[in-house]
Amino acid sequence: MRWIRLILYWLLALSTAPLAAEPPQPLILSPGQSLFSLNTHIEYLEDKEGQLGIDALLASGLEWQPPKREVLSFGFTSSTYWVRFTVSRELTDNSPATPYVLVIGNAILDWVDVYIYENGSLAAHHSLGDKLPHAQRLLDYPHFAVPLKLQQSDTTTVYLRVRSSSSVLIPLHIYSNQHLVERSYERAVAQALFYGAMLVMALYNLLILKSIRDVSYFYYAMMVLSTAVVFGGIEGISFKYLWPDATWLNDVVPIMSVASLVAFAALFFRSFLLLPQTRPFLGRLALGFVYASALIMAGAFILPYQQMMMLAVLLAIGGIICAVWAGFARWLDGFHGAWVFNLAWGCLLVVGMLLALTSLGILPLEWFSMRITQIGAGLQAVLLSFALAHRMRFEKRMAALARQDAAKAQQKMLEHQIQANENLDRIVLERTLELEKTHAKLREISTTDGLTRLLNRRAFDDVFLTEYRNAHRCQRPLAVLMIDLDHFKRINDNYGHSFGDLCLVRTAEVIRACLRHSADIAARYGGEEFIVLLPETDIENAVAVAQLIMDALSRSLVTDEQHQLRVSASIGVASGVPKELTDQEALLREADRQLYLAKENGRNTIEWQKN
Repeated sequence: MRWIRLILYWLLALSTAPLAAEPPQPLILSPGQSLFSLNTHIEYLEDKEGQLGIDALLASGLEWQPPKREVLSFGFTSSTYWVRFTVSRELTDNSPATPYVLVIGNAILDWVDVYIYENGSLAAHHSLGDKLPHAQRLLDYPHFAVPLKLQQSDTTTVYLRVRSSSSVLIPLHIYSNQHLVERSYERAVAQALFYGAMLVMALYNLLILKSIRDVSYFYYAMMVLSTAVVFGGIEGISFKYLWPDATWLNDVVPIMSVASLVAFAALFFRSFLLLPQTRPFLGRLALGFVYASALIMAGAFILPYQQMMMLAVLLAIGGIICAVWAGFARWLDGFHGAWVFNLAWGCLLVVGMLLALTSLGILPLEWFSMRITQIGAGLQAVLLSFALAHRMRFEKRMAALARQDAAKAQQKMLEHQIQANENLDRIVLERTLELEKTHAKLREISTTDGLTRLLNRRAFDDVFLTEYRNAHRCQRPLAVLMIDLDHFKRINDNYGHSFGDLCLVRTAEVIRACLRHSADIAARYGGEEFIVLLPETDIENAVAVAQLIMDALSRSLVTDEQHQLRVSASIGVASGVPKELTDQEALLREADRQLYLAKENGRNTIEWQKN
């Protein structure tokens, strides 16, 4: 592992080395050249608010920045970036006019606006991005390609406005038409080899699964298919061939493919390395990655793409580290297939880390060739398939040895019986715990009002007695709020009992939300009447809580499909330090008396004993 870390450190330092802060020079397209890199000829400008248009940009006089890396790479960001460069064409009398194409080598950018100015005048404006149907692209190409019509002795300035919820990487090249066609052919051949090989590997292992019924082969096949989907999304192939018009899938599928890759990879190495039986903690950790992946896949449909993709990338990094950890641990255990597994996962570790660092903006997209990552992923798939075959041969050999050794078979049966007894003890313990939970649930039901989910009166009486005795012993104040909904019978008569029940539920929610301390207790005292117990609360603070409840009720609107209503309540407040241990009913009677005064004084009011 040490040599892998050294290589990554060296490559990271090389990729992040800043370029010389010199003003970029115009790119001159010389005859005979077919590929031009714009990395040293560009400037960029960050628009944090994303409000600048092209006219405002040209009139703003803002300072442009030279690139700090070989390729513009900003990671996941909410900012909009402007990029500009100037290009001119060097022609001789004998050289034919060569058409050129500007290629933005990142297929997963959301919005890309291209403004082409010739001799200071706007000549063309093109809108690109994976938020637009593929058919609207200027050229049928997985990446974003814009034809450049360069005239002799003309100076062309190109402005790019890039905004994306994915990682903002902006590699720029200019190709001659002929070279782009040749590169497209080479790219298609490489893609056919890679995706064809991945499909064959998946189908081959699914056929093996059908014959030997080992779920590891299914997990492996799904992991290989998920890998192919991930690369297809990065290269823009999936969008071009599978859903060219369903642009919303460009935000959902990449997150789901990365999360599914992590999930199936975790299930695979959990099953292949026999972690539940040998390393239970690592087995549970691998299962945790599966659950986290499922949450991310569900969140891909409802939560912002940028946050979910960052979570998916970080989860992938964690999954790779967990797999390496598990493989090394099983190698120390002497597991027969660990060495092949570790070799295969080493390839995925390098590829996964490079892709993750690219997505996070630490490494530029062109820092390593996509072909290299595909070769690494393909090599990893081949090695894992070899590991499965190696395990199959090993298991057959072990089965033959087991048949020859009856004594070992008897010992194994005894071990199975011991394990069965342990499982029986575990089941008995689980059933006991379930019964205890059931009893606890029954106790909760017996003390809770079924409609409002507050304490019922019997439970409140028990709590009140305990708190009253505590207040008497500590000589601390104890407060009681009696709350009665105004005109509740009229509500039932006019709107029906179902709506009346809805009013009671909403009132209970308001009361519960207004309690300020964990020791405060609310209960349904009967009918439309509620009671609140406030330990260690004097009359002033108790009135404040009552006022808070009344204000919250006045703002709360009870509504159903047919009616809506704002309910009000009358509140009586009583508070004091208990003088007699057995005179708890006096406090309740005082609160009830104050409630009666509140009703006599016009309702929707608070009454308390004024000294």
